[in-house]
Amino acid sequence: MHVAAHNEGTIRLSRITQITVRETAQALQRSGLAPTISWHTRELFVPRSDLRTLCSALQGYQLTIDAELIEQEKQDARHEESITQIKRVIAEQSETEIARRTLGGFHGARYLDEHQLSAVAIASHPDIFGFCLFDEQGLGKTISTLFAFDRLREQQLIGRMLVICPKNMIMEWERDAARFFPSKYTCETVLGSAREKRRALDRRADIYVTNFETACTQFLRLKELLHSHPHGFLLTIDESFYVKNTDALRTKAVRRLREFARRCIVLCGTPAPNHPSDIVEQVSIADGGVAFRGVKLPPERELALPLVRDILERRAPYLRRRKAEALPSLPKKSFEHVLVPMSPLQCGLYERALDGLITDLEHTGDDAFRRDVMSFIARRTRLLQICSNPAGVIRSYTEIPGKLLALDSLLHELISVRREKVIVWCYFTASLEAILVRYPHFNPVRLDGKVTSAQSRREAVTRFQEDDSTMLFVANVAAAGAGLTLHRARFAVYESLSNQGAHYFQSIDRIHRRGQSRPVEYIALLCGGTIELVEYENLSLKEQMSRTLLRDHDALPPTRATMLAEAREAASLLKRPLR
Repeated sequence: MHVAAHNEGTIRLSRITQITVRETAQALQRSGLAPTISWHTRELFVPRSDLRTLCSALQGYQLTIDAELIEQEKQDARHEESITQIKRVIAEQSETEIARRTLGGFHGARYLDEHQLSAVAIASHPDIFGFCLFDEQGLGKTISTLFAFDRLREQQLIGRMLVICPKNMIMEWERDAARFFPSKYTCETVLGSAREKRRALDRRADIYVTNFETACTQFLRLKELLHSHPHGFLLTIDESFYVKNTDALRTKAVRRLREFARRCIVLCGTPAPNHPSDIVEQVSIADGGVAFRGVKLPPERELALPLVRDILERRAPYLRRRKAEALPSLPKKSFEHVLVPMSPLQCGLYERALDGLITDLEHTGDDAFRRDVMSFIARRTRLLQICSNPAGVIRSYTEIPGKLLALDSLLHELISVRREKVIVWCYFTASLEAILVRYPHFNPVRLDGKVTSAQSRREAVTRFQEDDSTMLFVANVAAAGAGLTLHRARFAVYESLSNQGAHYFQSIDRIHRRGQSRPVEYIALLCGGTIELVEYENLSLKEQMSRTLLRDHDALPPTRATMLAEAREAASLLKRPLR
């Protein structure tokens, strides 16, 4: 039999002796292999991962194996040996005392907590070329990475660092680099127009920080940068769930840039906010695709979860610690949801919108739904927007929505009576602006997509953290859910919810993090008898399911049937027939 590589994950057997294809297939099946048979060409196809079993099953056959396949097997064997060594290093260095001995006389060790010592020891280990630090939010992943870079520089294992992160995180990296290494390293932020970015990349620096958009628009210039130092670059991907989608342009750009970096660290506290498969691309960017090579995941979350979890535990170069274990003295957090009645006009608008959505879903076929799925998703979002503040949908709406009335009493109690600073999270712009207009006496600050200046963002955070007269922080979770420390507050109110699990999970940790000395409380305002209850339950389910992976997961693309069932459930919550 002639054994040759066929395509990814498959090898081809062609007959070169008098033995028949049927006899060969029977021999393989007796050994537990079930080949795919192509009777037209008289060939068999088996998974390439079964090559050793195949050779054992065909010991009495004359086998001719292509040199390409032999080389692939040798490379796979090297990969397996590398995975074993990497997992051994991670397991050993996770022990604080071993990490402390590994770091030896490293001057930066005195600035690090015990869990950060382990992260630095692993990320700067000579045998670790790609590593995922998936510590829960608030455990100082940025600091760990900066000190890992410092140690790698001292050992001359790398020369410079390129950080790719969300735009709102760029100045945080610059701030932390200046705080810990004020005169040792220069940090260049790559922002602005295409010309300004090119000029920034042309300047000599030790650390370059830019956003995911730059990875696409300045790919060739970044590639040149990664080749510009004889010791190579450390590529750091922060908030790596931004590159969870394999087909996204930014994911493809980052994956290619990884090929030109000497080392890579991937950082994320919520690496699988939607589905177990979200984590695959992030791990593959770190390790060059070794851990998940050849793995095909089923689309169903329940089936994919155990497969991904098994590969993570056996093969993936990652470290995950939670605040409960790393910072046991951190105060507890609690969650409460408050059912809010809608105002009369608001309730009528909601009922009509829900009734229309159900009617159209019932009269739309599956093919038509797939064509118009974005329109249906927008209509579902409109229901949530009406629950929050109908003014964002209907300009003529002048009634005070139920949630603003609920906030009146809640903020009076927390701020006016108890003198507590409060964060109010809003998903919809109309709601956010209405809150700012309604509560000027709390001297609020704003942080959402309309606050584009890094300086303005920093000033908003500083005012809330340091100015005793600024009692209210009103923000959008998509714009302010990551990278901010807001622990002057211990109360966070969710006026409206994002349907993105990552946004919600990230926002929780703005107040529950290092430096918080008091128990924190989260209050979700939910319109009673509406689809918001379904949305909140979905978020809770995502959080629960995420804890069974690394402890993190979102919904698959909706089908007409699931959206109709959800809308009907929302209608049943009204406890009265729709018009």
